Amino acid sequence: MARTILDKELKQLDEQIVRLSTLVDDALGKALQSLETGDIALAGMVIEGDAIIDSLRVAIEEHAIRLLTLQQPLAGRDLRYLTSALSIAGDLERTGDGAAGIAQNILRMAPLRSPQKMSLADGSHETITEASIMRNLLDLGKEARRLLQGTTRAFVNRDVNAARYISEEDDVVDVRYHLVRHDLMAMMAGARAIPALQNDEMVLQRATYLLWIAHKLERIADHSANVCERIVFIVEGDTDLKRSSSHQVDTSTQP
Repeated sequence: MARTILDKELKQLDEQIVRLSTLVDDALGKALQSLETGDIALAGMVIEGDAIIDSLRVAIEEHAIRLLTLQQPLAGRDLRYLTSALSIAGDLERTGDGAAGIAQNILRMAPLRSPQKMSLADGSHETITEASIMRNLLDLGKEARRLLQGTTRAFVNRDVNAARYISEEDDVVDVRYHLVRHDLMAMMAGARAIPALQNDEMVLQRATYLLWIAHKLERIADHSANVCERIVFIVEGDTDLKRSSSHQVDTSTQP
């Protein structure tokens, strides 16, 4: 395969990956909007659109494998890119699965909504309510989506500095996740759950679905961190996210 043809194929593969990331970001945005507003139609759209995301992942994998097969021997940055495209597509597709999973939990929660909102006091005399948990959950979702969008920009620009920064920001998502999980576990604790159930028999079911949603958001951020690791590998040939990239050089022709 001539170099000009290969460059064209690589550009098309890049565009497919960016398209996949855009679809996934749109799905996550709709899922978060549905979570905030209770719009189950949006949740349904996310679930229906997951098939398109799955099929695009398959197309990317087939494209990358075809290039690996036809272009032999490959070396350096091209080889690293093509092998990384497989895992990047996988992480993006699983992010889409996470958005669809959030949408499914929203649909499951829809019949369980109650005008009564449970509140309780924790050990620091602060009040935990379903509304406060939802606010923290939405903040978690916005942070996870911000990392996904930043990851896409880092991929387009092959920006290893941004990729390393985003990987570090995954810790922020972890902190938000643990905060939401702490409050939900407090809500479901026996001594507090019993009186809550007397007022609203569906509260523990809603809390369980919210906990699942929080976990999916935390995993979405992990997938973005995985993609960032592959970006560093493509550009520099290793996966050391902590190493300074101030000495970064063009490795497109290096083995």
